[in-house]
Amino acid sequence: MDYQKCLQNYSRWASKDEISASLHKIKRTDVNSTYGGIPLYSDDENIYVEHSDSHSLIIGSTGSKKTRLIGMPALQMYIKGGESFIATDPKAELYERTYPLLKEQGYDIFVLNLREPKHSNSWNPFHIPYLQYKNGEQDQAVANVIDIATCISIKNVSDDPYWENSANDLLAGLILTLFECAKENEVNLFSLRALRNQAFRFDDDNRNNNSSFINEKFLKKLDPSSFIYSLLCGTVEVCDVTRGCIVSIFDQALKPFFSNDTLIKMLSSNDLDMSSIGKKKTAVFLIIPDETTIYHSLITAFLKQCYTALIQEAQKNKNKKLPVRVNFLLDEFSTLPAIGDFPAMITASRSRNIRFNLLIQSYNQLTKKYGREAETIKGNCENIIFLHSRELEVLNEIVGLSGKKVNEESLTSVSMLQTLDKNKGEVFILHKRLNPYIANLPDIDTITKPRSGKQNIVYPKACLSPVEIFNFDNFCNDYIDDVYKKLFTEYRYKNMELMKKPYVDDFIIEPIFSSNNTSIEE
Repeated sequence: MDYQKCLQNYSRWASKDEISASLHKIKRTDVNSTYGGIPLYSDDENIYVEHSDSHSLIIGSTGSKKTRLIGMPALQMYIKGGESFIATDPKAELYERTYPLLKEQGYDIFVLNLREPKHSNSWNPFHIPYLQYKNGEQDQAVANVIDIATCISIKNVSDDPYWENSANDLLAGLILTLFECAKENEVNLFSLRALRNQAFRFDDDNRNNNSSFINEKFLKKLDPSSFIYSLLCGTVEVCDVTRGCIVSIFDQALKPFFSNDTLIKMLSSNDLDMSSIGKKKTAVFLIIPDETTIYHSLITAFLKQCYTALIQEAQKNKNKKLPVRVNFLLDEFSTLPAIGDFPAMITASRSRNIRFNLLIQSYNQLTKKYGREAETIKGNCENIIFLHSRELEVLNEIVGLSGKKVNEESLTSVSMLQTLDKNKGEVFILHKRLNPYIANLPDIDTITKPRSGKQNIVYPKACLSPVEIFNFDNFCNDYIDDVYKKLFTEYRYKNMELMKKPYVDDFIIEPIFSSNNTSIEE
């Protein structure tokens, strides 16, 4: 056997020339670059970044400097390359560190601030699917609504999936009811809260037969073959105890949003055109409290909706790619609720000019969230960047992936991986088909000096004006019965005003719990 070929079966450390040749070099003093990407190597004058569409998995326990060695430098490199990005930012440190540079480079900046909703841009999770619904794309709208319901729902409520699935169907059914029956400016979480309260009340007309308002005044008048009927009847037409349990699970899932009027107002209007993220350089920051997971489901819904909008935008182009590359930099990815179809997302995104960089603490967290699909996610990440971990599964897998030397000894070891020098920025990297190497990545302070104070950091101010609310009572009492048979079908009345019963006063448009209105100081 050829000795050189035999040697190819063994592992070795990658040389500097091999590393630099496989990455894109950016001088530290450069303002602009052809490409952006996460840093995978550096020397005194240059930073070498992953310039291809390959996904990356960054593994580091708490305190391993994931943010300072990977997160913040990656954003700096994206900006130099003129690329868009969507970043989860639990402490708002990514936003505050990069804001001045983003303004200098002319970026559009969007901040979804769930820690302080009054200092946030606005995002209505119903906006995109509503527009799709009204523009004749009902199938896509329904798919997006089901995604929202799945993201927001309470997971593993019992061993029987019936309860969770029924609550999801109820949520999707109520959202679609808003799409069909409410005006555009009434499609929001305030209206959803009001609709839930009105739909399941009992009054003198229906108390005797234990039939809820939505059943007597709405569902019984709809076409039983319609999809909306199938979504709602599983809750509306069951016995009292079963219905009560389903509605209770629904209420628990929506409680974090329904109980916070400032948050609902921020989520009742829309500042962001998601499709534009792939057309012009845009920075999106998702600021989420890291001390609680109460709003994590909302972030999952945002990410899924944003990805779907970007894919649809890419499909409009001849090459099926976005003009501007979009990077998802997802810190604490494995602590977020599982994103539906994420393995398929990460597989399909590369050809659309979309790139995922996932920062996790351990494989165990990832497996807990995604089960067997965690292996698919890991397998689609061609770059593995290891900073530190005590998890033996992670350590052994990296040792195995690193291969063996000619003498059959492992190239690296568990003890070597655990003794990487944090102060020197040492990280262990498996880059595509290159041999492994250890790089000294620069701390963010060596790339760009921190600016003193926060006087140059400006947070957006949420629009917290009164929100228009759909009145389900008025709707049910306002239209003649023949109208309901046409709802949720291919037929749409062009002028619903002609189908009304005699005049009913318009609903007074004021938020529930109006005493909680928040004003923003100028």
